[in-house]
Amino acid sequence: MRALLFLYGNGNILGCALALAGPALLFAGVIDRGWLAITAGLYVGGWLLGRRAPELERRIEDSLSLEETLRRLDEVVARASPHLTEDMRHSLESVRGLVVEVLPQLMDAGAGGDDLFTVRETVLRYLPETLANYVALPPAFRVTQPLKDGKTARQLLGEQLGLLDAKLREVVANLAASDAAALVANGRFLEKKFRQPDFLEG
Repeated sequence: MRALLFLYGNGNILGCALALAGPALLFAGVIDRGWLAITAGLYVGGWLLGRRAPELERRIEDSLSLEETLRRLDEVVARASPHLTEDMRHSLESVRGLVVEVLPQLMDAGAGGDDLFTVRETVLRYLPETLANYVALPPAFRVTQPLKDGKTARQLLGEQLGLLDAKLREVVANLAASDAAALVANGRFLEKKFRQPDFLEG
């Protein structure tokens, strides 16, 4: 798997693209001796330029105010958005709106064994970490390499975000109805689906 990540990585792709200039310059007569070293140097330069993946915040601290928590969540979503499909962005926008509705209760859940504790953990920990792990994957790898159940990282993330959206809608409804049993069920479902945020681990 590490070999595939390297092969599909932006650094390797950019390095290979720049390295092609070496033989091209040789055939054009621009360079002669030392063309192999020049080609290798071009590859290394491309690899260094392209290897750095965007970094997203992996967890939003429990101690922040409601406003700061929402701002940090917005930052995570904004940085991840360029790497997501339209459907993923739509799901995240919906999740964000639902979080605004339940944010006070989610933050209060940190004080004890509240029914909302797992829901809060999903929003503040598992969601940012899942997005960060997805964005860290090479773009070509996300859409071509089958992972769990033969699905690509893009397909898996799309399903997870859709499920999170649906479950948070249930949480909002259950909060309005003060249905504690349903909230426990919601939390357990979210924990099962999001507790393994690394796409490379089945």
